[in-house]
Amino acid sequence: MHSLRQVLGRPLLAACTLVSLAASPAAAQPDTSSIWHSAGAVAPVDAAREPVYGQPASDFSVIVWLDPECPYCKMLGRTPELVVDASGGRVNLAVRLLPLPMHGRAAFMAAATALCIGQQTPPAGYYRFLDRYMELTRTNGAGLPASTSVEALAQEAGVRDLPKLDACVHAPETVQTLGQEFDAANAAKVTGTPAIVVRDNRTGNLAMTEGAISADDISRVIRALGAQGAD
Repeated sequence: MHSLRQVLGRPLLAACTLVSLAASPAAAQPDTSSIWHSAGAVAPVDAAREPVYGQPASDFSVIVWLDPECPYCKMLGRTPELVVDASGGRVNLAVRLLPLPMHGRAAFMAAATALCIGQQTPPAGYYRFLDRYMELTRTNGAGLPASTSVEALAQEAGVRDLPKLDACVHAPETVQTLGQEFDAANAAKVTGTPAIVVRDNRTGNLAMTEGAISADDISRVIRALGAQGAD
């Protein structure tokens, strides 16, 4: 079996085991002692091209690059969704998929399945599948337990046409889409998963961090970015 790096022809990103980054201060960085640092180029959340959790147009967006087999992504869990749920419509979420080659076929199949579910169901189906997969996976490429399957989770998420889903998962276009996400992650200066960006959609200011952080950590940087926008 080829690794995802070989299939996509993209550079290998750092492992999901992350190190602290000594990033230089930036306008969007709340303070120099923060876990947050500057990001590269990050495309705004766009409900026309990706499943969005929450209101399509919000003051702030949380953008997460996720590897379905990364243990730190499993630890992060639904935390970003909880931030959206508590925001009263001011925050939305886009989860962008980044299956790392080190996690092999399981990561690629889960990511491809999620993308294809997003084509068959409303955004809620995409997030339902990812939430359940992250809840159940044994991580580090071990995949789901024998008692379930990606197809079963896809059906739970609302997929009704499994042959169509299978064709989509194995289509060259799906591999191409994942390759484009690798390129976007590199442009954003993602070094591992989960990578989390908060964007103030009113100003374009960004703050980025990595790892299984708390809802309070995300909420604090949203407030800090909001205060900068008020200056």
